[in-house]
Amino acid sequence: MKNFQASPEAVICIVENNYSNLKLLSSLLRENNYEFVVAHSTEEAINTLQNIWVDLILINLALEKEQLQICQFVPSSESTKNIPIILMNANQNEINQVKQLNIENLDNMKMPIQAEDVLTKIKFHLKIHSLKKELECKEQILKQEISLKEKVEHELKEHKLMLESLRENFPGMVYYGSNDCNLNMNFVSGKFYSLTGYQSEELIQNKIIYNQLIHPEDRKYLWQERQKALVNNQPFQLIYRIITAKKELKWVWEQGKGVYHSDGKVLAIKGLIIDITAQKQAEAELTKQNLALQNAEAALIIANQQLQKIARLDGLTDIANRRYFDEYLEKEWRRLTRTKSPLSLILCDVDYFKYYNDYYGHLAGDDCLRKIAQTINQTVKRSADLVARYGGEEFAIILPNISGKNAEKVAELIRTAIHKLRINHSASKVSKYITISMGVASVIPTKAKSPESLIAKADEALNHGKKKGRDRIVFFDRDSSKGPQTYLKNNLSYAKYQQNITQSFLSVLSYTNSQKLCYT
Repeated sequence: MKNFQASPEAVICIVENNYSNLKLLSSLLRENNYEFVVAHSTEEAINTLQNIWVDLILINLALEKEQLQICQFVPSSESTKNIPIILMNANQNEINQVKQLNIENLDNMKMPIQAEDVLTKIKFHLKIHSLKKELECKEQILKQEISLKEKVEHELKEHKLMLESLRENFPGMVYYGSNDCNLNMNFVSGKFYSLTGYQSEELIQNKIIYNQLIHPEDRKYLWQERQKALVNNQPFQLIYRIITAKKELKWVWEQGKGVYHSDGKVLAIKGLIIDITAQKQAEAELTKQNLALQNAEAALIIANQQLQKIARLDGLTDIANRRYFDEYLEKEWRRLTRTKSPLSLILCDVDYFKYYNDYYGHLAGDDCLRKIAQTINQTVKRSADLVARYGGEEFAIILPNISGKNAEKVAELIRTAIHKLRINHSASKVSKYITISMGVASVIPTKAKSPESLIAKADEALNHGKKKGRDRIVFFDRDSSKGPQTYLKNNLSYAKYQQNITQSFLSVLSYTNSQKLCYT
């Protein structure tokens, strides 16, 4: 049996009132290192969910009403609404009722249970549940970052309001000086020292020159902008950097205007210079937070894409799972109903796979299923086609816009590819290698019928093929008086089979070479 690694934090709730089933499930979970709690009734189950953090619920109660009550409770509570549920041995009526409750993660399996299937489903749903919790955590972090961004923006707005207030009340350094390249000052207010680290007397006595405090990269630009405003008799506003006595870099905002002679000549300039270093630092922090927010959003998108991909894949074979098969078949049925185009379905079953598992072991069985799944997936090459694991050793292939005749040809390509694998099967009753039986059905979907009718036809054809000796393809033809038609009449040896079908499928070989089949 495959060794499943259970998460030590995961807790499974078993709702079971049958002692034999409970004993079997408890033993299976304990052997695979899963933590679990047991509830024998609806009341016990609800009480458990209200008091214990549970990651998965397995339900198998004799009364349909009791199972439905638990399923109704789960989505009604904020703490339990995301917990996945696996119904054990539920009939179709029960499943349909539960589906109406819009439970996000719902699954079911038939009794008696197969240990491998149970463990696979448990591992899959725990993984999905874990990813969702991780996603919720990232969303919480994102909300915190958004809150921080809003806080910074709020603080920035408040700071701007404060600057406007300070400007009205002449905070910062007030100056009066000449309009020359050195910006010689005749007067500066007492804030000059706190701004630059120099005493105002040093500036007035020309021991220092204000233009030399301006960052070298900003001097030319400031001179040009200031002169442009003065020529047009306009006030100016400038933002630039200065270097203090302690060699610190500060950002300042300056607003000034010219003092003019009657002839229009500029006699002097006067204005206000304010330290806006804190504001610039806040803007830099906001930019940093915006970048972090963008990165978080990108990570969230990737996590969502990964979650969607995992939710659609079968954990063992890495092809589409049953859930995605049902979704895709329903979608294609609606689409082809509108276009009145054919939809074909192939159901495959590995011949005597139980004997294979018993003879070679479950690990070898897992490897065999993976090889078969990937071989089918590589053979069916159209992007519109879907290969899915239907359950256990069964596979399904959805073929939109393919007639029944061409569906049979695709089935032959698959059967040929499986033969070429030459996987030893000494326990088989039909061949010394792994073989598959296939049921093929094709319809033009209508609103009057459902996708289940197509599944039923393909399943009937598959069962007919298994009764006739396996290792064969059977096409369902309800209009024929003979019932389901066996496409391969006899169970031929692989060599003889290859010789017989060569001429029949020369036209199909282009499907493999060009990775595209011309359908009628």
